[in-house]
Amino acid sequence: MLSITCLAGPAQAAVPATGTDNLTDGISEAEQARIIGEGGASMGQGLHRLNASGDAQVPAPGEAGTLPATGETVAPDAQSVPEGGETAAAEPDASPEAAADPMAGNWRPAGIQGMDVSSHQGNVDWNHAWAQGSRFAYAKATEGTTYKNPNFNQQYSGAYGTGMVRGAYHFALPNVSSGAVQANYFVDNGGGWSADGMTLPPLLDIEYNPYASLGNTCFNMSASQMVNWIRDFSNTVKARTGRAPMIYTTTDWWVTCTGNSAAFRDNPLHIASYNHVGAGALPASWNVYSLWQYSSTGPFVGDSNVWNGNAAGLTAFARNSAAPAPAPAPAPAPAPGPYRDVAANSEFAKDIAWAKGKGITTGYPDGTYRPLDNVNRDAMAAFLYRVSEKPAYVAPKVSRFRDVATNNQFYKEIHWLAASGVATGWNGNTYQPGSAINRDAMAAFLYRLAGSPKYTAPKVSRFKDVPVSNMYYKEISWLAAQGISTGWTDGTFRPLEPIKRDAMAAFLHRFDTKFP
Repeated sequence: MLSITCLAGPAQAAVPATGTDNLTDGISEAEQARIIGEGGASMGQGLHRLNASGDAQVPAPGEAGTLPATGETVAPDAQSVPEGGETAAAEPDASPEAAADPMAGNWRPAGIQGMDVSSHQGNVDWNHAWAQGSRFAYAKATEGTTYKNPNFNQQYSGAYGTGMVRGAYHFALPNVSSGAVQANYFVDNGGGWSADGMTLPPLLDIEYNPYASLGNTCFNMSASQMVNWIRDFSNTVKARTGRAPMIYTTTDWWVTCTGNSAAFRDNPLHIASYNHVGAGALPASWNVYSLWQYSSTGPFVGDSNVWNGNAAGLTAFARNSAAPAPAPAPAPAPAPGPYRDVAANSEFAKDIAWAKGKGITTGYPDGTYRPLDNVNRDAMAAFLYRVSEKPAYVAPKVSRFRDVATNNQFYKEIHWLAASGVATGWNGNTYQPGSAINRDAMAAFLYRLAGSPKYTAPKVSRFKDVPVSNMYYKEISWLAAQGISTGWTDGTFRPLEPIKRDAMAAFLHRFDTKFP
């Protein structure tokens, strides 16, 4: 199957490193504010982008502005879709509602659940988050030396008001000012701490540089410069608050940008790794993590996290009355699943094993399936060709799509899909093979693959976000009637969300059962 590079894009020399071990006054505050913009960056944004596009500096589909009062996303305009072609609209942010559908992101590991939010979530419904099971939360306070989260007070106080342990985080821009300067800005604007048992330690979010104008994924800084900057920030926060800050990062970024420094053993670790298996290998500074951010797509609004210990340990951690709780006795290792990143007890293991056994998916050369990656339109063509048992077909010598070269990995499958009338593309001459396929287009594909069976859609939509005027209303209604996709328990279908590889295995398995 397709492979993506799991690191940020190439370096872009915009803010050169000075060659010293501490960078100060990298750019003006006015320029910094312009780069950050109104919404700023958010915790886990880089990892989410990597999963979506393979580049931490390329916005993920649907990474548009938000409406601060409600946290609703403002999706970019969809492309025109002539002659029944599939939409290429972008992915909206995940919704907090609990879900029945495979795409809902409702999986969670065992343990004390929590979340993190920024301005992109607007004013959060904390009562709903509590009802979902969240018991702690981090809210973004600041970024660089110019940005303050306009929703911080509602988020920080709101989490506390429901009984959650809460804390504040700072998104680091280490090449625009010194660590001490940013630490003071953070503490002055919400990044404090008290030993009341309800306040988590201040959190430094140090991760993939989201702004190409600030350099490469490591902000154009050397490993020694980065380590010294983090030390400067940490020492200042500890001097101001009495508590060493927790550090949020990924193992990949830490190895790449600090040289896998082992110098921060006194700082608790908030590790990010999006999967259904575990936090994975940790950076050299730590042999145990305190928090694991396991998802950016649910079950909670914002990002979803789990505490590594019990409730009493979380309270002790907040009070700083004990060292971070050690990892609990490990549960028996799950039985091996169809791929090394798909445990046998994971939500869609049976569907993925079915797809592997049928030859519908081969996985990646490293033995992974990457269940949370989006399915692109070229890979979708291959999936559908294989679920149709690879019918005899000779692809044309000249491509009918100007963006699909004859040496494309899935050239034959894409042209078979078009020749079968399942996909028409845009304007008859582009297919957009690298775009993620969304739920509405998936409904149309499967309906056509089934032979466009006779079906009369109900006069009243069963989904509140799919009006009868939707160009794919019939196909979406048919998909639901077949039980292939039921939508979410809040009555939505979310037609513009892209499909992940684990959910696609489930959809195809159900389709194959009904239309063998």
